[in-house]
Amino acid sequence: MSGSLPAALCAVAAASVLGTATVAQRRGMDGDGSGHLVAGLVRSRWWWAGTAASVGGLGLQFLALAIGPLIVVQTVMAVSIVVTALAEAVLLRRRPTPRRWAGMALTAAGLAVVLLALAPSASSLVVVPSATSIIAVTAGALVVAAVAAWHARVAAAGGLALAAATGLGYGVTAIAQKTVGAELAHGPVAVLVHPALWAALTVGPLSVLLSQHALRRARSVATAVSVIVVIDPLVGLLAGTVWFGEHVVLTPWSASAAVAAGVAVVMGIVLSHTEGRPPETGRGSSGGVPAPGWAARAVA
Repeated sequence: MSGSLPAALCAVAAASVLGTATVAQRRGMDGDGSGHLVAGLVRSRWWWAGTAASVGGLGLQFLALAIGPLIVVQTVMAVSIVVTALAEAVLLRRRPTPRRWAGMALTAAGLAVVLLALAPSASSLVVVPSATSIIAVTAGALVVAAVAAWHARVAAAGGLALAAATGLGYGVTAIAQKTVGAELAHGPVAVLVHPALWAALTVGPLSVLLSQHALRRARSVATAVSVIVVIDPLVGLLAGTVWFGEHVVLTPWSASAAVAAGVAVVMGIVLSHTEGRPPETGRGSSGGVPAPGWAARAVA
């Protein structure tokens, strides 16, 4: 685990930048009440600032993936939960309630315990997924995105479905990014002919778009981020062990601790999602739930 420290620190920086960028983008959504997502975002300086910060955060995440295990990087990205809550308090002027703080802390702590219990380490050999595997997971992510978009049209809790699809999309994008980084060793031609690059360019922007809808539909930014950062590292855990040759410690103790921590993560999400709307102190409806039907009009 100590050999993964540079990657973990880089992932913390990436999570901090991305968490703040997410809230900046959400603030950019507040000024447009027309229900037309893209037109409103293009006119928002806050959204552009958040988008620029997101690019920097993704660059840091790519660097972390290049130097460390996928499992470590994607799990450490859970730091964005706390950063998002702090940024939400500053930029959206929404003070998190004790219940929400407890939920976010429980989620982040649970993910940290999972990481410590499983003690992931990188493979000594460079292993990457096959082209067929990349195509398969990309197709799966696209199908889930389509189902989430449909669910958002007909269900009141569509924000959670969109957040789940976003988490899966980010996980698949991380797989593709790490594969691209490995293929760079073989030259630019190898990168261009491998489907990982095109998977990242397809699923990545789609996941960003899904996240915009998820943030608008979710009860709070922190709630949506909690769902995203739970699914994202789970995808990393599976991909890291199955495709990238990364190792985890599987003993009765570590498995029990990981399962217990997983339960804590779920409880944390429930705590942060089931509370009532927190008191607002100066931004009107900035933290409220959008009007029903917004996502249906925006996705259409």
